[in-house]
Amino acid sequence: MRALLGPNLWADFPLVEIWCDLSDPVHGDWWSVAARLRSGLASLLPGLALPRRPSVSPDHPQYRQRCERWLAEVLLETIRGLSAEITEQPIFSAVRGTSEPGVYRLALQLVEETPAEFCAKTALDLIRASLAGADYPLAARLDELRALARDAAPSPTCVALMAAARLRGIPSRRLPADLLQLGHGAGQRRVLCQSAAVGAGTANRALLSALLASAGLCCTEAAVTGLHHRVLIAGRRALATLAWQPGPGGNGSGPEITDVSALVHPEVRARALDAVRALGLDTAEVRLVTADITQPLESQGGLISDVVPDPPLDLYLDAVRSPPIAESFLDTLYPDGTNGRIPIVAVSGTNGKTTVTRLVAHGLRLAGHFVGMTCTDGIYLADRRIDRDDCSGPRSARRVLLNPQVEAAVLETARGGILREGLGFDRCDVAVVTNLGEGDHLGLGWIETLEALAELKQTIVRAVAPAGTAVLNAADPLVAPMASHCQGRVLFFGIDGELPLIQAHRHAGGLAAFVRDEALILAAGQVEWPLLSLPRIPLTGGGRIGFQVENCLAGAAALWVLGLAPETIGAALETFGADLDKSPGRFNVLSINGATAVFDYGHNASALLAMIEAMQHLPHRRRIAVYSAAGDRRDCDLIRQGEILGSAFDRVILYEDHYTRGRLPGEIMALFAQGLAGGDRVKEIETIHGWQHAVEATLWLAQPGDLILVQADAIDETVEYVRTRLATNQAWQEPRLNARVPTTAAPLEQATALAQ
Repeated sequence: MRALLGPNLWADFPLVEIWCDLSDPVHGDWWSVAARLRSGLASLLPGLALPRRPSVSPDHPQYRQRCERWLAEVLLETIRGLSAEITEQPIFSAVRGTSEPGVYRLALQLVEETPAEFCAKTALDLIRASLAGADYPLAARLDELRALARDAAPSPTCVALMAAARLRGIPSRRLPADLLQLGHGAGQRRVLCQSAAVGAGTANRALLSALLASAGLCCTEAAVTGLHHRVLIAGRRALATLAWQPGPGGNGSGPEITDVSALVHPEVRARALDAVRALGLDTAEVRLVTADITQPLESQGGLISDVVPDPPLDLYLDAVRSPPIAESFLDTLYPDGTNGRIPIVAVSGTNGKTTVTRLVAHGLRLAGHFVGMTCTDGIYLADRRIDRDDCSGPRSARRVLLNPQVEAAVLETARGGILREGLGFDRCDVAVVTNLGEGDHLGLGWIETLEALAELKQTIVRAVAPAGTAVLNAADPLVAPMASHCQGRVLFFGIDGELPLIQAHRHAGGLAAFVRDEALILAAGQVEWPLLSLPRIPLTGGGRIGFQVENCLAGAAALWVLGLAPETIGAALETFGADLDKSPGRFNVLSINGATAVFDYGHNASALLAMIEAMQHLPHRRRIAVYSAAGDRRDCDLIRQGEILGSAFDRVILYEDHYTRGRLPGEIMALFAQGLAGGDRVKEIETIHGWQHAVEATLWLAQPGDLILVQADAIDETVEYVRTRLATNQAWQEPRLNARVPTTAAPLEQATALAQ
């Protein structure tokens, strides 16, 4: 089981996914199984609506498969029935098969307080008991599940605020201890939804007295325990006032609470607001010792007993009916129709994700934003790296969106994270899908085909807000159709602006980015603006590195639809190069003793083909590759890469390192060698253990005129190795692939407005 907390493969809201293994044979024929289940479950859960039994004969070729699926549906409906008995029945549910015989995936809408795992286990026990004709203590079990639900349930305040936030389009996230995050990054507000106890306000009463005295207010010497009034303050407004009369001690009765909001004297409200301002708070509860709330405090010697920074909103939700407290409280946090959102750019695809992510983040920083970025190289807050792991998943995204400094987020979004937990956000302003090509990681997570991979990747396109934009590769036959799943606008990019899809899209008034006459062009309908010439964009190597041209198109398009000035986009492209600082491990080119070495992270067939095409433009007399890949690829994928290497390189050095991922020692290299055997160019094949040993051996034997591709799977280790060699060996240097031409970009005054 796993919780998918954001938009996911199944739906655009949180779900619980359950994997069900039905590969063991059933005892008896399926007809008797169905009869026993119907009889047993009907007696235990009379209201359960079981799916219809499959109407196929035992000699049908799909008889067992259909019966297994039916049993999976029975399990799913039983879980839904139990959930209805405890809290509420999930509206959405679905079943999918997998490539593994007998294994099915079940999904149902996440009801936050429902103990889904225990419901699933109970449903399984119910089915087993029904099949065995045994009794099951369901009533006692339901009591246990209800107790678990009560423990897990958010407070009434949390429920009310999240419901009000949904109506306003404000993202909400429940943190531990019932701390509610509303909004993202710099736009967020946090509300502690737990009820505070009487007297739990400012502990240092001398400090409280001093701060209140600065506003001309008087404080009691001790927190009040008898009759008093409580005023809820938020956003410089008094939202409600309660009269609080403690219940008699010893009999367990609670306090008597009365809504007296309509009776409060304006001067009482004013003094409560003064108290909150004096403490520098936005939200608080002011507790007053006063006999008559209809008279000013000064006229009756009224005092302030406490100022509680985290007011117990539950009390007000129960006692105050009008105006609705949750909605009024939310209005004070987000006035004038604001929703606490910050710009979010999600980037997915097979190759180019990290480069586009880094380029977009670079452009947003130049525009003056404090940017949070997640990618396979880590998490970055502005220029500070706070995590060095692969951070292209939803947990890293949520971590960035929790940071109150972040004004814009650029989030690389990989397939694995979407499968594990869904997206780390509910919706985004821009979704970029770079390409699918021949795919990668096929066979993992039951994503077996390119079509299934495309369905998974388009999750970020489905998450585009109605006012947002999907930036899609027009030349990729599996990326372009994702446009039909976008709620917002679509911008197609491609090197060839004459692609029929781009032409048709522009004819309908759509947005596009392409290359013409060695210049990057932005277009809205039939109106075009040359943004920058390719020789001025270092990342493209003067336009010779085709896959980097595509990455620049995608990045520039994303920045354009975000509303950045064309001059800023141009500056971002001009100052973002394929060097170790801006784009580590992505086609970094070095000159070594007269040889040229390319260090690149690419580790799949599509990336390898793109690199080989780009290397055509680098002078060489002999090509050498130092190559490997992680062991979690399919055999056919490793063999395919071997075939490509064998047709493009004269000498290939294969290596294995720490990422065999379940493979036997030497197995990865053997599969590569199998593909290399069919190569029509390769003359020499060597195998070496360890990346650095392979690189050192290759560079030691390199001769002037050699062109060397070094596959750099461990980016940090690669960058550190190269930096060390650059610092200690004068024969190593980073050449500039193209010179920057100091000219001025064409004026694009209308471009930003049209992109918006």
